[in-house]
Amino acid sequence: MTNDRQPEVAFTVRNPLPWSHFSGLVRAGESLGYAGLFLPETDGRDTFAALTGLAGETHAIRLGTGIVPMTSRTPFATAMAAATVQERSGGRAVLGIGTGAAVPGALERLREQVGAIRRLLAGEPVELDGRTFAVSLELDEPPPVWISALGDRAVRLAGEIADGVILNWCTPERVAAAHELVREAAGAAGRDPGAVTVAVYVRGSLDEDREGARSAMAAFSTQYARYPAYARQFRAMGLGGEAERAAGGDGSALASAVCLPGDEEQARVRLQAYREAGADLPVVYPVAGGASAPASLLATIRALAPGA
Repeated sequence: MTNDRQPEVAFTVRNPLPWSHFSGLVRAGESLGYAGLFLPETDGRDTFAALTGLAGETHAIRLGTGIVPMTSRTPFATAMAAATVQERSGGRAVLGIGTGAAVPGALERLREQVGAIRRLLAGEPVELDGRTFAVSLELDEPPPVWISALGDRAVRLAGEIADGVILNWCTPERVAAAHELVREAAGAAGRDPGAVTVAVYVRGSLDEDREGARSAMAAFSTQYARYPAYARQFRAMGLGGEAERAAGGDGSALASAVCLPGDEEQARVRLQAYREAGADLPVVYPVAGGASAPASLLATIRALAPGA
């Protein structure tokens, strides 16, 4: 990246909005200069199908899964879906995957799955569960494979095998530590540490309804503080007390620690803190805080757009 370019920022849209609103937000984000869109797979649309549809309505923005759990798909189905997005978008896909539930052996399975997916996307046959599979769709270039990571072992795995790592619910200090772990693991594996992109989801709500925005951010923090894996991460970052209060129903302090402030200038300062900590790609995660979700999300996307 040269000095005359704005630092890259991506964004996400989690809410299951009607397609016209959903795709409109994505097109608005592209026109505002966002470098990428990352879609988490929740309980709404199929992520790959949505990205394939968006590929026909956008022109330059990267289109990433962020992330799909490998407990929901086989490596073969994942490779086919990623190849479809890559072809339709003209090479703008990013395949972001994760382990799903944090159970024993999950990271080793993910290592094997990444290897299988890479071979499949390269057109090579792969044996899976006693059967041989191959993706016949030929690509000019396979999409990069990123993996999600909470703990240090997953972060190191990203440095060893992935093209990028997607962090979540982090302080800038945690990003700095993860950045160093990625570099160390990549170097130990004989890889170029600079070739592994460090991305981080950063939630924020810059809705004009400040009280509604604060309440939405606190509620979101409470939701995640009740998940054991995230509770462990918050404790590891020194936010055990904030996480405990959030799990009890008051997520305001936790939101202040790991999310963007509701003031645009302060939010931009905090985004810069994530960059300076080692995030190559902050991913703005707008949280709807007002009565109209599309309008609320758009307000945050506009406020934090590159160069706005």
